[in-house]
Amino acid sequence: MTDAVAVVGERHSLLIVRELLYGNRRFSEIADAVGLSRTLLSTRLRRLETAGVVERRRYSEHPPRDEYVLTEAGRALLPVLAALKEWGDTYCRDGIATTEFQHRCGAVLHTRADCAACGEEIRFEDLTVVGGTHPPQIRP
Repeated sequence: MTDAVAVVGERHSLLIVRELLYGNRRFSEIADAVGLSRTLLSTRLRRLETAGVVERRRYSEHPPRDEYVLTEAGRALLPVLAALKEWGDTYCRDGIATTEFQHRCGAVLHTRADCAACGEEIRFEDLTVVGGTHPPQIRP
């Protein structure tokens, strides 16, 4: 988790990724949606590009203009953003959804984590943390 936070944990980085998921690809569209200064947005986009989350593509030569698209690594953040959005709707907005992700089957997407081995839904009380570089500190 520490590595992931180092890549997308800076303030506004996930909001930029969200806007790219929503289809806002041009610098001005992202700036308007997120409300960042041009300097800060440019810095965040460069860092996301260096980390391999975002790719810059030229769409006009005269004048030179670029758009930003998510790489495979960036698109893989969809379940994370969907879960954060759903959590925010539940615990910060009294269950009121402002935006919804809709699956191609027509259903509204609700995130759920299942165990890849047995298929059971993952519940907090069923987990044990083992290994890792930052094992939990249990205090009496």
